[in-house]
Amino acid sequence: MRRLPSLTALRTFEAAARHAHFGRAAAELCVTDSAVSHQIRQLEEQLGSTLFERDGRQIRPTPQARRLLHSLQQAFELIGEACDELRDPGSQAQLRVAVTAELAQKWLVGRLADFAERHPQITLHLHEQPLEATLPGSEIDIAITYGTGPDDASAYFVRPLPTLQFFPVCSPGLFNQSPLKHPRDLARHCLLHDDQDGKTWTAWLTTHAGDIQPTRHLYLGHAGLTMEAAARGQGVAIGDNLTSAEDLASGRLVRPFAAQVPSLGQYALVCERLRLDKPAVAHFIEWFTDQLIDL
Repeated sequence: MRRLPSLTALRTFEAAARHAHFGRAAAELCVTDSAVSHQIRQLEEQLGSTLFERDGRQIRPTPQARRLLHSLQQAFELIGEACDELRDPGSQAQLRVAVTAELAQKWLVGRLADFAERHPQITLHLHEQPLEATLPGSEIDIAITYGTGPDDASAYFVRPLPTLQFFPVCSPGLFNQSPLKHPRDLARHCLLHDDQDGKTWTAWLTTHAGDIQPTRHLYLGHAGLTMEAAARGQGVAIGDNLTSAEDLASGRLVRPFAAQVPSLGQYALVCERLRLDKPAVAHFIEWFTDQLIDL
């Protein structure tokens, strides 16, 4: 077993780094300011690395120390959960999953009853994962991210979802009232955007509709909202083979054209590797993998 610094020193560092202040860390730990300084100095000597940048009375963790802080917070949380399970073996396991709003609304939430039926001993907390975030937050066990994924594969377990394909979708009513026989017909319709820069529609139009310039646009916060607006006949949205699947299967939406373009980003399940031994995490990953079989 590798030699680790003292737990007291690590707890002191975590508190000092979180507060960015030795005095507030001392108050939390019920010790003196000098005791905190002593523990930090001792830890820096053991690690052979400076942990804080100092500017007068102000301190902030170095980039290397911020990585240590993140790992310690995860480790302390896991230790606490393990101790809670020993104190009360019959207690519900807690699992915190963060997912982007559109994926939660249009794909995941409808499947969670199956997860609950399979694992009634797990209490699931569903959080919103910001679209721009590529990593789980400090209190999150698993995140479903969108983008390029984490750079550090040694620290994170990553399970990519199938590649997305983008294509126009609209309500059956709109399709029948104002036929869409050719991509150029989109010039007469309002385009519903799930981004603020219009890049998704631009990519599809450039590839399949030439130089048309639709004049009506509505910009919404995420794909879940554009799918709902499209289903209510407010325009034509860009759907995909994941978040549009249920609405297409039920007939709330239709695809006027088969033409599609691949997404530049990709959804992925991301989890810190140190959390993989947590039974609830393992159960969710196994269940989630099963949900991807038909995609």
